[in-house]
Amino acid sequence: MENKETILSEEWIKIVKDDIPEGEYIVTSLIQDTNGTKILLDDEQYMINIFFDGIPVLIRSAVEGIRMQTWGNVQLKYNDKFIFRKSFFFEIKNSDLIKWCIQESCGFYEEYQLKHYCIVTSEEMIDIVSTFEPTVQVSLSPK
Repeated sequence: MENKETILSEEWIKIVKDDIPEGEYIVTSLIQDTNGTKILLDDEQYMINIFFDGIPVLIRSAVEGIRMQTWGNVQLKYNDKFIFRKSFFFEIKNSDLIKWCIQESCGFYEEYQLKHYCIVTSEEMIDIVSTFEPTVQVSLSPK
């Protein structure tokens, strides 16, 4: 396969909150039911519960190997090969995935209604497109 330089028009903004500790997390659970959508992450010191109170428009989970182009393009854009080492939660502005959602919905959704979040771990990337923001809870890991 030919190696082509890709221009990444998306903006990957780290979601940084004082109560979210840096760490090398893995996803231990992704549950979607009538209560909402819950993603649990663990780094053996802390557990992070990212909760969407409802059903997001789209959830896409992929092993990191299938997303290597995106992974590499983000590293190149921000000139930081360790961008995903400690930060795991991002909001993506000018999202290609949101543009796809709008096209697929035949106008049911408009861009201003949707937010694209991405959880990045060493093992997988989970994209969430939602009309509402998640809540984030931190607790000590039981391990």
